[in-house]
Amino acid sequence: MATGMRRSECAGLRVDDVDVMGDKTATVLGKGRRPRVCQFDAKTAQALARYLRMRAQRPDAESPWLWLGTRGRFGDSGIAQMLIRRSKEAGLPPLHLHLFRHTFAHMMLPAGMQEGDLMRLAGWKARQMLARYGASAADERAREAYRHIESPLRDI
Repeated sequence: MATGMRRSECAGLRVDDVDVMGDKTATVLGKGRRPRVCQFDAKTAQALARYLRMRAQRPDAESPWLWLGTRGRFGDSGIAQMLIRRSKEAGLPPLHLHLFRHTFAHMMLPAGMQEGDLMRLAGWKARQMLARYGASAADERAREAYRHIESPLRDI
């Protein structure tokens, strides 16, 4: 959720693509095989560092792929299945990685991120994608923006 990356981008990560100690970035291969750098926060960096320490103890630790499961590399469907299983174990409704991408877009705009910056981070070339991903929470964001400004109608 901290990066807004696509499931295929997440599944395609290699160990060398992730910098948890320095810039806190992951370099992904996006749609159209375009490379993109995804930023993440300190909490995500901590979780990734913990995962990498555990991963280093595996017999297949020399694999270049970041995400390893019991049968080797996690692909797109493996990540989806793991996320659904883990959400069920936590007593949550089934979660899908794409929901995290929507949440990322929804959270970044009201936090002050410019639309163009969000488009670059999410790997969108068309403004229509921004509208699609932001639409699910656009009404909520509009009401929140209204609450944070002084109403010009107050004195009428």
